[in-house]
Amino acid sequence: MIRRARPKFSKANEVLSFVGFPHGLNSYLPIFQIQKTEASVLVNWNIRKAGQLVTRDAISRLTTASTTSNSPVIAIAQVRIGSTDYILLQDANYNLYYLDSDPKPVLIGSLSSRCEIISYNGVAVLLDGDYIKYIDDLASIKIAYDDGTGTKGYQFDHTSESQDSSLVLGNGTNTRIAAKFTSQDWTSGYTIPPTTVSAYLSKTGSPTGSITVSLRKVSDDSVLATKTFLADVSELTGTITLFTATFSSSDITTEMSPNTEYYLSLEYSGGDASNYVNVHCSDVTSGGSAYYYDGSWHNDSGKNPLMSLRPGKPPKAAFGAVKDLRLFVAGDPDNPGYVWFSNYTHLDWSTPNGGGYIGAIDDNKNSYAVGGIEVLYGDLIIYGTQNQPYISKLTGTSPANYALPLTFQRIWTTHRTLVNTINDLWAGSADGIDALSGVQEYGDLRTFSAADPIKDKLDDYWDSDTAFAAYYPKEGQYWLVMPSYHRVLVCHTRFAVADPYNQGTRYPWAEHEYYRDVLTRSAYQWTASSSGNNEYYLEAAGGGDPSIATEPDFISMDGVVLSKGTLGSLADHQWGYGDNDGLGFNTVYIADASGNPSSSGVEIRSILLPTALASTSEGFLLGGSDGYIYKVDPSEYKDLGLHQINPQLGSAYIEIPFTYANFTQLQLVASSFSGGQLDIELYADGRRAEAVTDVDLALAVSDTMLVDEATMDVDDAYFAVDVAQSELFKQINFNARSVMFLLTNVRMAGYPIYVNGLLLRYRRLSH
Repeated sequence: MIRRARPKFSKANEVLSFVGFPHGLNSYLPIFQIQKTEASVLVNWNIRKAGQLVTRDAISRLTTASTTSNSPVIAIAQVRIGSTDYILLQDANYNLYYLDSDPKPVLIGSLSSRCEIISYNGVAVLLDGDYIKYIDDLASIKIAYDDGTGTKGYQFDHTSESQDSSLVLGNGTNTRIAAKFTSQDWTSGYTIPPTTVSAYLSKTGSPTGSITVSLRKVSDDSVLATKTFLADVSELTGTITLFTATFSSSDITTEMSPNTEYYLSLEYSGGDASNYVNVHCSDVTSGGSAYYYDGSWHNDSGKNPLMSLRPGKPPKAAFGAVKDLRLFVAGDPDNPGYVWFSNYTHLDWSTPNGGGYIGAIDDNKNSYAVGGIEVLYGDLIIYGTQNQPYISKLTGTSPANYALPLTFQRIWTTHRTLVNTINDLWAGSADGIDALSGVQEYGDLRTFSAADPIKDKLDDYWDSDTAFAAYYPKEGQYWLVMPSYHRVLVCHTRFAVADPYNQGTRYPWAEHEYYRDVLTRSAYQWTASSSGNNEYYLEAAGGGDPSIATEPDFISMDGVVLSKGTLGSLADHQWGYGDNDGLGFNTVYIADASGNPSSSGVEIRSILLPTALASTSEGFLLGGSDGYIYKVDPSEYKDLGLHQINPQLGSAYIEIPFTYANFTQLQLVASSFSGGQLDIELYADGRRAEAVTDVDLALAVSDTMLVDEATMDVDDAYFAVDVAQSELFKQINFNARSVMFLLTNVRMAGYPIYVNGLLLRYRRLSH
């Protein structure tokens, strides 16, 4: 008989230390390949210096009413209109609103597409991929225009043509001389005012009186605008001279519509056959725009009056930035490689050495399409697109010598994920999330991206058309939202650390999951559906409409996000939204073979995924798919004042080399001013399905806390004042060759919870 030796414990105790998580989340590598300073799960935590974790701030609802028909909020911005700051928002129907003092959304008007909103010179500039628009009050949306003196600044301009002939005005027969033109083709529904008219004139004899200029609609000869062009025609001489007049708002009854025929008409009837005004023209072989009026209009097809009318239409743009008091815009679908710049106003894009455009890298409008533009430390930085990646920086001190030469290759972004983080630019793409400061070599042959630890998320969920990002200045965080993923990816840009894999600098990531509602709380009940297999629908407690006005973004059950299915044929643990039981209202349905969610003990949550983000004087704002705006609220510890935020923290799997170990003690290094509760689940030997032990811990309330500082809800109050009653170390006993922990079931009690690390004491087993 062979007698085997029983394993013996080594006498020496050793400690496995998880001291902080400075490297943040690593969901890309397998859990047994990441370091102790990385987390395999990091949900609803913020990272502090040295890797200390603190629970994220909760959210509260800011607006008191939703957008029209609960349309999702897709853009938010704070702007200055005149001398007053306003928060503007846009919904998924492209309606534009401002927030009043309630605050609630008040409709201004509608756009044709999603817009970027830029505060500039006391107006809000709206860039929706079409012709630039703006608001200078809260009453209506206006289209911008180009009132520059360059070629693009005119509706038409014949003043530079040859001075060949003339038409007589005020000779007793002709009382009007006009240039007929068709207004340019800009966005339907918007109008542009006439601003400046010029004409070459002289006189014959000694006419007296005044000349007016009128803008008339060809179809009915109605007058849209009229102004005295020359108050005293006796000022004219026999020499051809250019005269100019500018319309004021009081001169204009109706503005110009796009693609419409008009007469720009000089009108005078004070002369006679010997004393009249000459309106000078150029001669053309056919198709001349000259018209004269002697009681009815007549065309002189061999002439163009030497006249002009400003303004022209503005550029098209989808995004932009302000540098040196100029507005730079790009995203023109007709000229994707152009960056347009203004002449210190949104109404001048062509004045020589003032407004115009620059081609990125070359002058071809299609070669180097612009993906995003931003300003950093006074420099205008241009990013390329996925099809043509590059970075370019504006050079030159004035428009006369502006250029956009190539700076780096292989970098691209989308304008909605390019974010100024005050001292850097962060750019998102399917390839990664990168800071401009990390782009160090021409050619950009980098081997490490700031987003490598969460690259699996980008691989699975990135969509260039829908991903967007913003900077949360209070925490120094870059927030990335990919609408098909249920959490916000959060990069802590202030806490760069050395990468544990010796690949340079690492920026720690975490995930935030926000909650709109807990659908298993006492305000609701679940009722069996008459259709499907084990399907239940949500009602208000006691029955009836639960007022779930819009379809939820995501639904989770016990922390696991469920897939969406079809009502009446939901698979187990699928959800849907609608009315499949003749209820008369839409609601949430769940399929659950374990029984009615009202009694089975599961927790069902409606997750809020932001549809827009913005930093404003009201705080950091989150747009909602329900048409409301929410804000990050440090004064709250529950989302919407109702829902615990469910932080989770998972470690790496750590191997004990060459042997098994007996784990004997656990100690959590954590605290909270007002106490709290949490669980530590320990997993062994690579298994994740079932914990080998589960330890409940209570955090002691600070003995300095006053009664009026105890602001938590009663059911969240844990008043273990004596530390001895709430020790954070526990006896455990299990053998394993590898171990990980999961901190879960966290219940806060009014104040944040801080976690510095976890210690596990063990003894090696010997044979």
